[in-house]
Amino acid sequence: MRCGGGALSDPRGCLVDHLGWLPVAGADGPREVPLREALVSAHTFTGLLPDMPTMLPVLLRQVLVPVVLDALGDVDADVWAQMMATAAFTPEQRVVIDQYLNKHADRLNVLDPAAPFGQAAGLEHPGGKVHPVSVLMPHVATGNNTPLWDARLVSDPAPLSLGAATRWMLHAQCWDTAAIKTAAVDDPQVKAGKTTGNRTGPLGKLGVVTLLGRTLFETIVLNLPQGQRQTGDRPHWDRQPMGPSWQTRTPAGILDLFTWQERRIRLIPEEAQADGITRVRWVVLSAGDRMDGPQVEDPHTCWTIKADKTRGSVRYPRRHLPGLTGWQGLDALLTIDRDGAGYETSGLLMQTAAATLMGDLPPDYPLRAATCGMVYGTQDSIVSDVLTDEVPLPVGALRSDLAVRGSVILVCEQAQALARAVDHLAANLIRAVGGEPPARGKGQQPGTKLLHTLDPLVRRFLTGCQRNPCDDELDQAHKAFETLAERATRSAAEELLHRLPGTAFTGRTVTKKERGKTVTTTYQQASAERFFNAAVRKTLTHLYPQTAPAEETAA
Repeated sequence: MRCGGGALSDPRGCLVDHLGWLPVAGADGPREVPLREALVSAHTFTGLLPDMPTMLPVLLRQVLVPVVLDALGDVDADVWAQMMATAAFTPEQRVVIDQYLNKHADRLNVLDPAAPFGQAAGLEHPGGKVHPVSVLMPHVATGNNTPLWDARLVSDPAPLSLGAATRWMLHAQCWDTAAIKTAAVDDPQVKAGKTTGNRTGPLGKLGVVTLLGRTLFETIVLNLPQGQRQTGDRPHWDRQPMGPSWQTRTPAGILDLFTWQERRIRLIPEEAQADGITRVRWVVLSAGDRMDGPQVEDPHTCWTIKADKTRGSVRYPRRHLPGLTGWQGLDALLTIDRDGAGYETSGLLMQTAAATLMGDLPPDYPLRAATCGMVYGTQDSIVSDVLTDEVPLPVGALRSDLAVRGSVILVCEQAQALARAVDHLAANLIRAVGGEPPARGKGQQPGTKLLHTLDPLVRRFLTGCQRNPCDDELDQAHKAFETLAERATRSAAEELLHRLPGTAFTGRTVTKKERGKTVTTTYQQASAERFFNAAVRKTLTHLYPQTAPAEETAA
């Protein structure tokens, strides 16, 4: 039996076998494939090719990982290790997955009239109001945000293919903005035609970290949470079909969490044109389920740990910060020990680290971490920024007994310390000519420019550490990094010094009151350079191993 076995199911919307909607990269180039092909041939694809980086965790969480987990059952460390060793689904596993997809074929049909995948059948707004399909896409202006010079009118939005519309529907379930939503007909919790108090999608609260392997199959396995499934934990396609009403509840388990329906949505397909492609121009979107109570711990985020007088140790999802690269948070990604640190890594990296210690994952495995997050503004009702990055993550760095761990953390810290040294130099030079440096986080900082220069050097070092170098090779690589980093840092400093007027040489003296005492400080070019050189020598420990303790940097 193949997809569309139901008497009323429209085969055009069959996600299992008919509709090519999952974007993958293979030997024959990029293409969109149905769900069954994406899974059983996952070992032949190098990975997903999402419309934008925030789509990557969406496709894994909303479809691929839940199908595999629900079909094959609980995954423990031994099963996980066996799957990584075989690097493909076994014939027996493929049979089980085939049977599972056949069983749920009608619920995995995006055009099923009774229970369309990820939607509420018959969902309507009062008066028949509809939204352009672009309301599902955070990077496209809609409504009052549409520019006057936009080539498309709000009344005539650009259509999406049915496959693309399905992907963006799932994206909205994970990342949609908060605030007021238009009411749905027959929603008992509507007030004055609106639904208030809506929250962002579940991923909007997290700094998402997705693990990437050499193939799509390995990426799926790396993102499979290990452990026993909780009672009642099922994906949404194995539950009662959704209607316009919604509820506040606690996720029943990891499958419920991954396929959480934060919104009620209905796609409105158009009749296929001469090219045979079914398109979607309009959608209905309203409020959906809200999470409450003790939450299932999300395995796709790192955590900040804070002490609380009444609750003891409290853990919060760690958000990504604008302007920072993925390697600038590498210390959190590599924090496996829960004791003593103010943060810890994600659950998926925890189990990857355990597999490395057990020898189930070789220390030279080319693991990558894709980070993404959204910055919301105006009470989370708009998307202000999208944060994405992808960094090589040496597996050996997940082990505290290997030297590579300390080296990769130190290199990342050194790059940031050099940027701070340049910022301090710039601040002291500004003071020497009679000005006041901008407050931290304000204006263009020269250290930020230096970080862009050092970024490829750091990534090259991380990639080299994925080969599991011996101690001598690691030491040579670290010294080479410091040599290039010092050259770039001193070049950035020279650029600042060449722009100085002659008054910087004599400098200026500032007298001010601090805690009831009169403090006099002289700012000169010579002292600024001296503090800078001391900071550089203190930071580059391989180039200057015998340097005496550096003078305290004047901030």
